[in-house]
Amino acid sequence: MIEIHQGDIIVVDAEPHAGYDPKQGNIRRHFLVVSRYEYNRRARLVCGLAITHNHVESPFRFPIVDFESGTNGDALLLQLLTYDFVARNGKVIGHLHDKGQLSRIIDQVGNIFAKESYRG
Repeated sequence: MIEIHQGDIIVVDAEPHAGYDPKQGNIRRHFLVVSRYEYNRRARLVCGLAITHNHVESPFRFPIVDFESGTNGDALLLQLLTYDFVARNGKVIGHLHDKGQLSRIIDQVGNIFAKESYRG
């Protein structure tokens, strides 16, 4: 059974992707899980935001620091991706414990994707 909760920090195999060079090996990327536990459990997928390893001032980035996992970077609000946690060798490495921060991130993601105007 998959035990992945909203706010978990995970790593997954992010290969293959465009420009992937198999000679360089597989890249494991950090993500902040924004999908809810029930979705993760039933779909066996996780929706998360890619986390960079640096901080850049931008309205589309949110700083993430988690000492438990050693994660220190920015959640990319425009990089909402879905992965098969099991097939991508996922591992939970930490959790964003500040519920207020997690709530602000999820609200911001919702605002970015929900504000498209109708062009009918």
